[in-house]
Amino acid sequence: MNILVVSRVSIPAKDRTLPAWEHLRSLGHHVMVQHPGSRDITVKPDAIISMGVTVMDETFQFMRIWPGVPMFAFNWDCYEWIWEKGHGGTRQAKNPNRPNEYNYIKYGSLLSRAKEIWVPSDCTGRRTEQWYGLKNWHTILSAVPYWDYPDVQDKGYIYCALREIPDPHWGWLEKACKELNLPLVMTQHEKNYEEYQQSLAHCSFLVSHCYELSTGGLSLLEGYYLGKPCLLSNSEWHGGWDYMGERAEYFQWDDYDGFKTGLIQMMRHKREMRESLRDGQDWVRKTFSDEVMIDKMLKRMQDA
Repeated sequence: MNILVVSRVSIPAKDRTLPAWEHLRSLGHHVMVQHPGSRDITVKPDAIISMGVTVMDETFQFMRIWPGVPMFAFNWDCYEWIWEKGHGGTRQAKNPNRPNEYNYIKYGSLLSRAKEIWVPSDCTGRRTEQWYGLKNWHTILSAVPYWDYPDVQDKGYIYCALREIPDPHWGWLEKACKELNLPLVMTQHEKNYEEYQQSLAHCSFLVSHCYELSTGGLSLLEGYYLGKPCLLSNSEWHGGWDYMGERAEYFQWDDYDGFKTGLIQMMRHKREMRESLRDGQDWVRKTFSDEVMIDKMLKRMQDA
């Protein structure tokens, strides 16, 4: 197949969310990747893969050029805080804290034209159905760029790499750590990739506390690969369970005092928890490789 991938490199300083398209090429497919700064695509593709809301304008452009080519859309996020009810119960895009947010109404018109919508977790699929009325979604877990690190140690701090969003529970972690006098590092993607790797490798454990996240944060699995335990929200809109399952610890999503107790227990028993993660590297390699994600994409393109 001749496949056009429309993507955009993520932050920090390296693409941490998209699979290695080289695997597609190794299977005999001709793969063209369109992103800012790439050369113009002139060869007609057999299929288009659009990797999220950040590239919807480019995707529309290629769909106008080749209107009969099937398009598959990977919808990474569709959160409740993006929306509000308008007149007559209709949904309207909102985001008072992020005035330059993407136009998710327009994005819905793109998703409606997809042969199939791929989502990174079941909760994102349910939001896609809830907000857009689209039921042709299928969950494909994201690949994770795990790495070996020469200096993994425990420097005694809790780590959260999530970017700040208008989530109703944003601020819980900072507040709880301050009240409990627990050391916390929150980089919010502000560091370069090498600094981020070190921050991850030196933490005691990771926390993903938000009410709604499509994956829970791929940093969880990057840390788990290095033997770092994880504490997650058990909200039905938090995709962490889809990725970590019983390998993580959980707190009741709406219980702040329970969350604080969870932090204390993690800090007390972090050494025992690390010792139980001895198969973590093999599990991450087998479950979240670029090859696994690409193979699932190919199967969906054949079956959809």
